[in-house]
Amino acid sequence: MSSLKDLSRIGVLLIGVALIIIASIALHFYITYLSKTFENSYMTRPFISYCSPSRIIIIEARQDLMNVKVLDNSSNTICLFDKIPKNSKEICNVQGYGVYVIQYGEFKDVVECIRSVVVESRPVD
Repeated sequence: MSSLKDLSRIGVLLIGVALIIIASIALHFYITYLSKTFENSYMTRPFISYCSPSRIIIIEARQDLMNVKVLDNSSNTICLFDKIPKNSKEICNVQGYGVYVIQYGEFKDVVECIRSVVVESRPVD
């Protein structure tokens, strides 16, 4: 009876070791292949753009940019930047809330300026 108990303990131990090895292989696969794939797709963007709550579009250049346009939803040019040096920022003041397109050559990014809502909490009587 005790030898059967010992065999079951060894079996549980071997299953635990096998699970640790499988998890190590999966983690190695993720680190080696998948993280590099996501990182490369993110790093190929020439710029990052976003809208602040005060309706100002901020463009952060990751490389030297030439002829960058900010367009509204009717394709009217709001701002035009002849050159944005690498690792610098430019701002474009937009008139209203809505969707705007930042265009650099064939690359486009969409930014949405939304109205921030302030929620006040009042005590209940």
